[in-house]
Amino acid sequence: MRRTSTYSTIAVSLLVAAALVGCGLEVKPSGFLKDYSQLKPSDRVEGAMIYQNPAKPLKLYDKFIVDPIVMHFAPDAKGGGIDPDTLNDLATYFHAEITKMLSEGGYKVVKEPGPGVLYVRAAITQIDKTVPVANIHPGMKITGIGLGGASMEAEGLDSQTKEVVFAVTDSQKGSRLDMAGGFQTYGNAKTVMKGWADRFVARVDEAHGRTAQKK
Repeated sequence: MRRTSTYSTIAVSLLVAAALVGCGLEVKPSGFLKDYSQLKPSDRVEGAMIYQNPAKPLKLYDKFIVDPIVMHFAPDAKGGGIDPDTLNDLATYFHAEITKMLSEGGYKVVKEPGPGVLYVRAAITQIDKTVPVANIHPGMKITGIGLGGASMEAEGLDSQTKEVVFAVTDSQKGSRLDMAGGFQTYGNAKTVMKGWADRFVARVDEAHGRTAQKK
């Protein structure tokens, strides 16, 4: 009886997790960016779309104004029912990761526009909660059910001319290797945000010839 009960519990948990998580993180443009027409699929990150202005390469910028992250959910996106304090915590976390990684990379985070200053604005457009129960049983972990994630849109503007330097949209789920994040409701989403910040600074490094092409 005990074994049967355990199997029943696992089956029910799978169904609940599937219902809560749904399918993928495909999401419509939110309207945060003014123009989506020039975005092309990234050749590095599946699920990302990117535009880079050939007349305004990232190597021209070594100082950054990072706007506070906003929540701008796309139509039918997940996360609309999350309480405002949690949304604020997630936005603050993402902003802190960007500024921290830029500073640690040797770049200046400033408040005033000027030569060589890139104005970065970003929005979280979807939040997909992690379902911790789906990360407990080994048989459930391999299904992909229960992974959380997030979607975002961002752009970099020349701080003086307001000309678009880059624009990007991205939707990602967490990883099964993210053990800590898998047991927190928004752990996978935070891991995804950290990855975005890391990839952004990696691209800036690459533009300045600091590292080989990566991420």
